[in-house]
Amino acid sequence: MALSSRMPELSAFEVLLAVAKTGSLGAAGRELGLTQQAVSARLTSIEAQTGVQLAIRTVRGSRLTPAGVVVAQWADRLLDVAHQVDVGLASLRSESRKRLKVLASLTIAEQLMPRWLVSMQATAARAGREAPEVILTAANSEQVIAGVRDGAADLGFIESPGAPAGLRSRVIGCDELVVIARPDHKWSRRATGVSSAELAQTPLVTREPGSGTRDFLESALRTA
Repeated sequence: MALSSRMPELSAFEVLLAVAKTGSLGAAGRELGLTQQAVSARLTSIEAQTGVQLAIRTVRGSRLTPAGVVVAQWADRLLDVAHQVDVGLASLRSESRKRLKVLASLTIAEQLMPRWLVSMQATAARAGREAPEVILTAANSEQVIAGVRDGAADLGFIESPGAPAGLRSRVIGCDELVVIARPDHKWSRRATGVSSAELAQTPLVTREPGSGTRDFLESALRTA
C-alpha cells in the first residue's frame, strides 16, 4: 500500500522530536545543526503537509500540542526502526565489500588472475588493510557476461571483440592471437605470414562457441 502525500519524511520527524525534547526551536536547531529559522520553517512545513497543528510557539519556548505529543510518540518508534534498518544496511554494505564474487574467462582465470590476486593482497597489506575475499569461478566469456548481468557475480573478466551490451565495461589489457603449427607442417617452414584466406580455409583446433578467444578469431576473419 502506497503512503499518502501527507506522510512526512524521516528528517521531518527528527525535527519534531528535537522540539519535543528541548522545548525550544533554537535548542532544537543547535542539536540538529540547523538555524532557529530553519527549524521553524521545517515545523511549519510539517504542519501544512499533515494538516495537523503539532506545536505551540511562544516567547518562552515551544511545546507540543496534544496531537503533537501523539505524533512524536509514533515518530520515536518509526525512527527507532529506521535506525535499525540503517545500521543493518551498513552491515550488509560492509560484508559485500569483504567478499567479491568474480567470474573470469578461462584464459584470464588461469594465466592472469593468480598474479592479480597476489598483487591485490600485497597492496592491501602495504596499506594496512584487509583485502576482500575473492570467490573466483572460471567460465567462457559468454557465461561470464550472463553471470554478471544476472547478479551471480560482482565483477567479470572476458576476452571479447566488443563491449557487452547493458553492462559497464573497461578495457584493461590487450593480447595477441597467434597460429601454432606442428614442426612438420608446411606453415612452419614458411618465411612469410599466413593470409586470412588460408587461415579461414584450414581446419583449426580452436575454442568452443561462447569463448571470447573464438569470437575474436571469427571477428578478425570476417573483417579480413
